[in-house]
Amino acid sequence: MVGAIVIGDQMSAAEDTQSASHVGAYRRSWATVEALGKSPIARIAESLKDICDAVSVILNDPPDIQDSRATDLDLATERFTNYKAEGFETVLIIGCGAYVEFDAAEMLSFHQEYGSMVTRAFSDNAPLDVWMAAPSVLPEHTPLLSALPGARAAVYQSKGYVNLLQNARDFRRLVLDGFHSRCRLRPSGSEVKPGIWICEGTQIERSARVVAPAFIGRDAHISAECLITRGSNVESNSRVDFGTAVEDSSILSESYVGIGLDLTHSIVDGHNLFNLRHNVNLEITDPVVMRQNTVRGGERQTLGSTETRQMALSSAE
Repeated sequence: MVGAIVIGDQMSAAEDTQSASHVGAYRRSWATVEALGKSPIARIAESLKDICDAVSVILNDPPDIQDSRATDLDLATERFTNYKAEGFETVLIIGCGAYVEFDAAEMLSFHQEYGSMVTRAFSDNAPLDVWMAAPSVLPEHTPLLSALPGARAAVYQSKGYVNLLQNARDFRRLVLDGFHSRCRLRPSGSEVKPGIWICEGTQIERSARVVAPAFIGRDAHISAECLITRGSNVESNSRVDFGTAVEDSSILSESYVGIGLDLTHSIVDGHNLFNLRHNVNLEITDPVVMRQNTVRGGERQTLGSTETRQMALSSAE
């Protein structure tokens, strides 16, 4: 039997602490953020179901990031020990700070044929946080991700797509690569017109325009006279208000973008605005401009659906 453990990092592996306004300084685990309808870590876990008998995702999100990292490692080690007790012959371990596409069946075959206790995946001769290991290789209660890098491992060369997701710029590149089929990450929902994906519960007003490639997530609301264009994605439970243009940008889940704005080359996460052209992260304090998209009582805002034929959809400008 083959088991898998996917460990989600709680923050960017390459945090830049030079300035609180620097894009890289934002404490964010981009692997856990919705990208075209589903987080990278969820996509990785789903891709393993055909080859693995069991897949465990280790992901906590308590307030203290340092404590959460330690907790994740403890849970991963515990799960690895449980796999050993349950008789699994091989365990696949993925430290999910990055989005990695690889052929798990091919790696398993390589691991078995090589006869090594540990195999590590590499991409362009750079090591990835992807291992296959026999459960007997580590002593009981040894921290998993501390012990594996020191183990003598066979080298499996992966030819798949890799995005390190170290910062907001990497996240935008992942979205664009998904739109343009440069990786296996595909938008969720229905492709209602070439290059335009719409999810369940989406509400787009009749006078709004959506120009390919573009993605509108579950229960998102695009108000009248808005324009969503040039590789933009509006994720679940978000709202773009009257007359706002969104170009080459990402509106992350449960974000509100106000009236009459011109948003380009950016990522919005609640009241945080990342401008990738100027490489800055701004905290917007005016809730009329940007905020978390919530209703009274802190409940998530959901909106009714409208039929896609009412939308102004364009495959090209």
